Amino acid sequence: MMMIQTAAQIFVESARGHFQTSHFRSFRTFNFEDYQAEGREAFGRLFVVNDETLLAERSHQIVVESECRIILLPLVGGFEWTDSTGNLRFIDSGEAVIFVAQPGETYTLTNPYDQEAINYLQIRMECDTDAVGDPFITRFDLAHKNALLPIYRSATNEGNVYIGKYGGREEGVFVKDLLNRGIFAFIIEGAFEVQNRLLEKRDGLSVSFADEIEFEALSNDAVILILEV
Repeated sequence: MMMIQTAAQIFVESARGHFQTSHFRSFRTFNFEDYQAEGREAFGRLFVVNDETLLAERSHQIVVESECRIILLPLVGGFEWTDSTGNLRFIDSGEAVIFVAQPGETYTLTNPYDQEAINYLQIRMECDTDAVGDPFITRFDLAHKNALLPIYRSATNEGNVYIGKYGGREEGVFVKDLLNRGIFAFIIEGAFEVQNRLLEKRDGLSVSFADEIEFEALSNDAVILILEV
């Protein structure tokens, strides 16, 4: 029987692409817009993991070149999100807004606070041709520690996204639900050992040809994001 060897790649925080204006900053894990680097190509259906910061009372517009599913996940503070029809929703910590973005449409993210900056993740994945476009908000409670909580679970085979907060030296195992998909881990806070590799805050790790990954938190209240793509 032919054995397929697991393949893994680390995406270190310090090597991410960087874009900044007077009120907006974005660190790009994968190639995005003007940032194009060898070895930073899309991983499976996942092609954007942007770590973005927006200053007080400022807005940022999101446009796409092709239809995709976008997940906007607050990390520090919350934001106002306006869809292409003008509907406005407030997305707070412990929530994420998920929608199918269409070319030619504009989506606006606004920091409503008068003094504080906000920080959030913008994630983009290829979506199925019959994907439902209506936005929805998902909620999770990180007070429920040492477990992976679902942010997004596809009704088809599009992909799944989980988040978890772990105490120091707490261990976990993620078992893949979808065949022929890779696993991408992204460290939001703290440090983890994932598949015997040290990952620190805002580092990522892609793992191909593995049915599961093992991880251990190396600091208290460490937060990990796991995407099955």
